[in-house]
Amino acid sequence: MIIRTAMRRAAIAAAVTGLAASVLASSPAQAAQAAPADDKALIEAARTYFAGENAITVEGGATAANATREAQDLQVAATFRAVRDNRMEAREQLHGINELAGVRYSAVDTELTPVGRARTQGDTARLSVREDTQYTFAGSKDEPYSYTVRHDLSFARADGGWVLSKIATQDGPANLSTPEKLDPAELSAARKAAKELRAGAAKGEKITDPAKKASSGTGVRVAAAYDYSAMVDFATKYAKPVPEDNVPYERDTNDCTNFISHALKAGGWERVLGWYRSDSAWWYTGNPWPLPRHSWTWGGAPNWQRFARDESERVYELSGPSSLAIADVVQFEIFDYSPPGQPGHTMMVTDFTSDWMPKMSYHSNDTLNKPLSEIIAEHSTGEKFWYFRT
Repeated sequence: MIIRTAMRRAAIAAAVTGLAASVLASSPAQAAQAAPADDKALIEAARTYFAGENAITVEGGATAANATREAQDLQVAATFRAVRDNRMEAREQLHGINELAGVRYSAVDTELTPVGRARTQGDTARLSVREDTQYTFAGSKDEPYSYTVRHDLSFARADGGWVLSKIATQDGPANLSTPEKLDPAELSAARKAAKELRAGAAKGEKITDPAKKASSGTGVRVAAAYDYSAMVDFATKYAKPVPEDNVPYERDTNDCTNFISHALKAGGWERVLGWYRSDSAWWYTGNPWPLPRHSWTWGGAPNWQRFARDESERVYELSGPSSLAIADVVQFEIFDYSPPGQPGHTMMVTDFTSDWMPKMSYHSNDTLNKPLSEIIAEHSTGEKFWYFRT
């Protein structure tokens, strides 16, 4: 499962050595013109880095340790060293938080696919890639957690070769797929949240019946019986669609709420026609531009919340994550992204770990069955969460 690091290390060395030799054989002026970036060398170096970074959150073992060591030994630009150290420390923090939450991984597989060719300009090069990573849960037959995310990578020429100098993540807020280093207060809050989440999962209600309960929060009108299996089937099928663009609707730039609305529709939520900016309307038509293809409540996280909870009463709030059932919806605020006090992201419960940790699926960066503990760890210092029974 882990990247075949020995073979790839040899490929990197051969490609970089060949590139360096061609540069040294020319004059400096000729080298700048005659030695564009070698795509294979760049992608293999980037793959080594991402594979090693991702392996940090895997339980101990020689394969994971070797992958991480290779990433740490990979030559990078001086301007990227502190960033690399912070990224790797963030993974170490996440590993410890996962342990407290009862989440363990036995293996990780990371693949990078170039999107177009490298673009070289003088002593810099840029390459766009798609990262596909899958984590295997340890000691169980749980369905894996996987995600797809795009990065723009920058490289700098150094010693006749190329070294990684920057990673810019393209899909949604970066810490939805790439953890950020927590300061001591944030780390303490995340660790506390992980312990509470595990305790709550252990004593939670454990609703596994796809029909759930027609439950009854105060003032809630249960309008219909929904097909929760159909919701989950849609969400799991299209959380990471293959091929990548194989979704049966038009994506939004930030597609999380649009995706969840389509999953809810698959399970029986009926559209409500009306002005596209009205909180009491909820519809998707796919109209071509310049007509709106869906209501704001269909594709906007705060608007969806106002429609689903306040206007239609199709959902009601749960007391916390320990009450979550299959096909329930979770939203949370994202500082510096969503308006203060309002949700910035929407996702659905599509599975549980063997220890009853909810696993979440969502779009923007396409993600299938991510443990809720990892999401809360990155958003546990004042960012509000909402848990909804659908």
